[in-house]
Amino acid sequence: MEEKVNFAVVGVFVLLLGAALIGGVLWFSSGKSYNQVYDIYQTYMSESVSGLNLNAPVRYRGVEVGQVQEIRLAPGNVEQVQLTLGILRGTPIKADTIALLQTHGLTGITFVELSGGSHDGSALQAKEGERYPIIQSGPSLITRLDTSVTALLGNLNRTSQNINTLLDADNRKAIKNTLKDVESLSHTLAARQAEIDSSLKNAAQTLDNTARFSGELPQLAQRIQH
Repeated sequence: MEEKVNFAVVGVFVLLLGAALIGGVLWFSSGKSYNQVYDIYQTYMSESVSGLNLNAPVRYRGVEVGQVQEIRLAPGNVEQVQLTLGILRGTPIKADTIALLQTHGLTGITFVELSGGSHDGSALQAKEGERYPIIQSGPSLITRLDTSVTALLGNLNRTSQNINTLLDADNRKAIKNTLKDVESLSHTLAARQAEIDSSLKNAAQTLDNTARFSGELPQLAQRIQH
């Protein structure tokens, strides 16, 4: 009977020790997060938030400062997604801070990156009628690339259409006729090169005689007066 009681005591002691160890590990691994206070903010995304999950990190200039607490369609506007963010109190969220979606390397993990926010800017406050302060959002890198590529393809398409218009049958015929006229004019000028040279030489001689005569006019006028 005594041996059974000892086993029971040992079992209880082991259970208590295990619970204490687990509690200690959880406490230290949490980084004492129980003492941290989080403020609630919201932001609205106009692009897909595919890959963004609840409790996804919120980072300020690369430093993790909170988590995504809620993801849902914006009330009254199905073209936007409302994100509710829990951000560590003391994080400098300014009126000009921007929230962007970012993807971490090759892992494809999506998170919210906070950037901007001037040093002298005012702290972001909830406006009248807002439950929480609303952080401005901006397009993600993928969205900006997609917009740029779409614009580039549009420009290439318009350029191609302009080239096709320029090179249609009527314009090609007009260009061909113009080139023929230029070629004919070149041949005519080449055939009459000697005449042109003679005419230019005579014109130069005439100008020279005129200049010489103009220089003699004052002397001629004096002779007439005397």
